[in-house]
Amino acid sequence: MFSIKPGPRNLPIGNPTLLSWNITDGDLNSKLNTLEYLNCITNIINSCGVYPQDLKHREIISTFHAEKVINDLLKNDYKISLFPDTTYRELNKAAQRSITAPDRIGEGKTWVYQRDTMVERGDNSGVHQYGPAEHFTHIISDKPSPKDKYVAYAINIPDYELAADVYNINVTSPTGQQETFKILINPEHLRQTLERKSLTAVQKSQCEIITPKKPGEAILHAFNATYQQIRKNISEFARCHYGYIQIPPVTTFRADGPETPEEEKGYWFHAYQPEDLCTIHNPMGDLQDFIALVKDAKKFGIDIIPDYTFNFMGIGGSGKNDLDYPSADIRAKISKDIESGIPGYWQGQVLIPFIIDPLTKERDQIHPEDIHLTAKDFEASKDNISKDEWENLHALKEKRLNGMPKTTPKSDQVIMLQNQYVREMRKYGVRGLRYDAAKHSKHEQIERSITPPLKNYNERLHNTNLFNPKYQKKAVMNYMEYLVTCPLDEQQMSSLLYERDDLSAIDFSLLMKTIKAFSFGGDLQTLASKPGSTISSIPSERRILININHDFPNNGNLFNDFLFNHQQDEQLAMAYMAALPFSRPLVYWDGQVLKSTTEIKMMMGPLVSAVRRGLIKVALPISSSTMNSTHYI
Repeated sequence: MFSIKPGPRNLPIGNPTLLSWNITDGDLNSKLNTLEYLNCITNIINSCGVYPQDLKHREIISTFHAEKVINDLLKNDYKISLFPDTTYRELNKAAQRSITAPDRIGEGKTWVYQRDTMVERGDNSGVHQYGPAEHFTHIISDKPSPKDKYVAYAINIPDYELAADVYNINVTSPTGQQETFKILINPEHLRQTLERKSLTAVQKSQCEIITPKKPGEAILHAFNATYQQIRKNISEFARCHYGYIQIPPVTTFRADGPETPEEEKGYWFHAYQPEDLCTIHNPMGDLQDFIALVKDAKKFGIDIIPDYTFNFMGIGGSGKNDLDYPSADIRAKISKDIESGIPGYWQGQVLIPFIIDPLTKERDQIHPEDIHLTAKDFEASKDNISKDEWENLHALKEKRLNGMPKTTPKSDQVIMLQNQYVREMRKYGVRGLRYDAAKHSKHEQIERSITPPLKNYNERLHNTNLFNPKYQKKAVMNYMEYLVTCPLDEQQMSSLLYERDDLSAIDFSLLMKTIKAFSFGGDLQTLASKPGSTISSIPSERRILININHDFPNNGNLFNDFLFNHQQDEQLAMAYMAALPFSRPLVYWDGQVLKSTTEIKMMMGPLVSAVRRGLIKVALPISSSTMNSTHYI
């Protein structure tokens, strides 16, 4: 139970013109005015989070009441300033229902979970003591969910409320007194609701919303970091001027399938061998964890860029002899959980609730335990690309890579899933993707799998009125990894960039030129800008610059040519790249010590710590003064 603490003393909380609220809490009946009510909301969020166990607590902090509070304050000529609470981290999660699947989880219900501490009461009754709820309502099952021993609940929660977040609300009285509270709101829904209210133009002008500025233009590659690990460090990343965080593929994958060789279990590369695009469940987290990460990053002006694997599927699971995805054992596991009366967890991890037939426009609902891809969705060849075929376009785009089956753009199912995947990512606030292994894609597949392309989006200016916002047009940060090892690769990549002006690309050619310049006997003058010439074939505003990525140190000796001889050279190379106008440097960070074939460079290691201490900070005015410079390289 929460306790109602004394209201704020700097504001006239006894103002009789403010709306009063009746709150019943056990034996306590309290009649509170609006500002005291805000104080209650703040206390509950501070002590219980936005998903408190008690039903009354959740009712008090709902977005419905928050909107009434703000409307009441504006009507009484209070000024309001809203800004994201960057210190708040909600560790609970809700398994959002699919609106197209009410038969699966109950009409209008959202499945939610409460962690079971498995501590029995002293009377040996066998009744468990539960920890904080991750939503609440009547219990519908005494069986734990398949992950982390959660107990399933169901409740009516509107989608717009699931998208709400904690904001600080600074309230200024007509006499100039101020107090700051916490409140749960969805800004866009708040604006729509208040537009229907009878507020005057002057009252509307008193409500501002402050959104974060992008910290910089550098990309942090959070390789092998869980979504929770990234969330814990998000404020530090913003402080170091990272404007983007690239994460491993957001799919269902696992590193310990029944056909995975024992010596390969736990390796990083399983993240690039998806089992399913329709659901999100992997060692980094699930869909709910991912949504929380995107929301937390937005509070700091940071965009999340997931790796997007659309060429190949995994070889773990059942060995992929049948080419049915997800694998049989995964489908059996999900089916068993659903039949046990706990379908909520898996339904909550469905990213793609349905696919739309391009001809009939009919919706085909996605169920997590169903087969989503079969043999007809893959290239016919079962041969692997051989060492002497890396300049053979036909082999690169149709053969398997280390046993991974190659999807085909001729399959409508593949294209529908890939298109819907991109749309759903946009829906959750993702403003960019890294297209993995584009070298193995036919132009047709790249063209069809991201159609229609999203080139720009409108973003609120940093400080605007809630009702009359000003927007700035921002480019979506889509880029591809097209490994350039020969002139043919350069031609193919240039052709793709010409066809798709919404795509950027990693500049492997500049990396090789930089490695050569820093090597023994190299000439740094080759990296200097010269009148009438450029140092790269990729337009400067469309290139991603790297000095190392996750592939180079983690594949034995395969990519030795892409590695600098000394870490000091890596540091100096990053300083050079970060200072180039228009370009975005990508900094590699391994979030944890995982299995690797070679040494992994850690976030706090010499490379990144040196960059974070100063080099990136010097370079990141790329987005301001440097970007506007007339000096081009």
